[in-house]
Amino acid sequence: MTNGVDRGAASGSVVCPRCGAAGVVAVADATDSSGCMHFAEGTVISLMAGAAGTYYADERGWPWLMPVGAVVAVLLFAGTIAVVRSGNRDARKARAAVDRAAAAGTVATHYCAGCGEASAPDAGIA
Repeated sequence: MTNGVDRGAASGSVVCPRCGAAGVVAVADATDSSGCMHFAEGTVISLMAGAAGTYYADERGWPWLMPVGAVVAVLLFAGTIAVVRSGNRDARKARAAVDRAAAAGTVATHYCAGCGEASAPDAGIA
């Protein structure tokens, strides 16, 4: 039962004490940015798309497929950069929220992306 009274303790989910959102994550998960892994994955997928376009252009005799593969590879790489930047931006916001909570004297254990604050919602649960 997650009606706000038990702050989500029964089901394992945590509800933000400030805004009531259920999308609260642990501070360690929010402040960790796996940008290098996302960049490596996106680069490999982009290279595979470009190589597939080149391979099938030669294999099938469709010369128009080579530029299509190149365009798809560039779009995938641009999407990869956007994902990495977004992850880094979210991690910076979470670290700033944790610093604000520490300055206020609260040991932050959870971060709510909805209100952008870090708190300890499980501190009031007995």
